[in-house]
Amino acid sequence: MGVWGTGVFSDDNAADLRGDYRRLLAQGLSGPEATDRLLEEWAPVGDPDLEPVFWLDLAVTQWKSGRLEQRVKEAALRVIDNGSAIQPWVGSKFEPKRQAVLEAVRQQLNSPQPAPTRIRKAVLATCDWKRGDLIAYRLASATFVVFRMLSVHTDQGGSYPECEVFDWRGPEPPREGLPPSTPIRGAAKNGNTDRMMILPLGKAKVRDKLIREGRLLPLGVRHELAESYSNPRKARVLPTRVILDLDRQLYEFYGLA
Repeated sequence: MGVWGTGVFSDDNAADLRGDYRRLLAQGLSGPEATDRLLEEWAPVGDPDLEPVFWLDLAVTQWKSGRLEQRVKEAALRVIDNGSAIQPWVGSKFEPKRQAVLEAVRQQLNSPQPAPTRIRKAVLATCDWKRGDLIAYRLASATFVVFRMLSVHTDQGGSYPECEVFDWRGPEPPREGLPPSTPIRGAAKNGNTDRMMILPLGKAKVRDKLIREGRLLPLGVRHELAESYSNPRKARVLPTRVILDLDRQLYEFYGLA
């Protein structure tokens, strides 16, 4: 656990927890539902290091968003009253400062909280492509390249395609697919056959716009070489490169323009 100060959020766990709570609200959970989920995921009860951090951070975060629950308030006041929230600082020169922080938190939690803030609903990334699917993409130069799906990466932001790009270019998309012997293009800088997690293609609005413009075309063809990825023991272990700007980074890393 990284702690860099006496403040409520001067702690790696506290900062992560605050982000998790806001993320759950943005995904449409109610305040109590978000609290239940966090209790399940973090399992703080009985952990002498984590429990004080959990309740203090969650209580202050909920108060600031106008969603302080009585059970969370009571738990936060309890870790202040029983001394567990100050224990790591006892005997150090920072003890008085930590005590002042805790008293300020006590006053805050016992004061009227603001009106509930508006939480913008999160739009999660999506990816329905399957391993081996071929997707043609038209570069700014009007030249087409072809991606092969390797897997779908899923995290808190949703699901994103992880692909590799063939060493092939053409004026038209290869609607019948590519020969099995078509090589994969390695990164220009290090020669590695990098797999790419293409963040823009996880956004439905971006995909739809590119499809309407004729720049993105799922070919409806599954490439047989990708079947080797169905066996983890035979799958190649490749580095994953995060792609934010598709055209620029295809040129920068793969020499494709």
